Amino acid sequence: MADALGDYLDAVSRIPLLTPSEEVHLAQRVQRWQTGGPGAPTLERAGRRALNRMVQANLRLVVSIARRYHCATVERMDLIQAGNLGLMRAVEKFDPTRGYRFSTYAFWWIRQAISRHLREQGGTIRLPSELIDLAARVSQLQNASPTPLSLRQLAETLGETETRLNHVLTVRQRCHPLSLDRLTETRDGSCSLLDSIPAPAQPDGLDDYHWLHSQLAGLDPREQAVLRLRYGAPERPSYVKVARRTGLSREQVQRIERGALRKLRARLTPVLFPG
Repeated sequence: MADALGDYLDAVSRIPLLTPSEEVHLAQRVQRWQTGGPGAPTLERAGRRALNRMVQANLRLVVSIARRYHCATVERMDLIQAGNLGLMRAVEKFDPTRGYRFSTYAFWWIRQAISRHLREQGGTIRLPSELIDLAARVSQLQNASPTPLSLRQLAETLGETETRLNHVLTVRQRCHPLSLDRLTETRDGSCSLLDSIPAPAQPDGLDDYHWLHSQLAGLDPREQAVLRLRYGAPERPSYVKVARRTGLSREQVQRIERGALRKLRARLTPVLFPG
């Protein structure tokens, strides 16, 4: 990625800049194309050439703005490409009759495009941009208020329903990433969140049950039936109850269970305890 960025910067640096008069001339061509409507191929070709020339001449502006942003999860080239989209939009909307330079006008569009890209892609969990914007507005209101605002007050101020606002706040809270190295206090002292995550080879009770469920296919039907009756319910029935349901004797149920468990143990021990 570093080589790609270096090649891009080298290519951009070779593109000549525009003089103020060239900038106005090209912007007028783009404006005539944008306002002229369909049906004029010559006008469209001239407008597109002018737009491309203005975009190329201002690619260095995008790079200079993108360098101000730093995000560990987003590549610099991605920020530049997002800024280029904002630059293209700025060329389309620029009005040269206002009297200010294009770079002044384009700065806002480029910065907006990069900031929007960071909001959408910069987090560990991607959220819709409208949800992020609404959550940011809620934070601004809460920070500006000297007293805590209720959900109803926030909804009335923002023109949103309480249900939607509650959904936004809940999603923002649940999608906030936490470091696995974060320490938490326990009765035995402090430990990290990583310490509380079970090892992949040691599934919890529910996962272990479903996993063993597939291993029953290798047993004969009577062994499967006995194990399901004995261990498939929250309250494990006695050998007598299982015997009544299967038509076997209590001793037969015990013998079948021991044999089935012995087979499962022989198959699963190498998997659970490799080496």
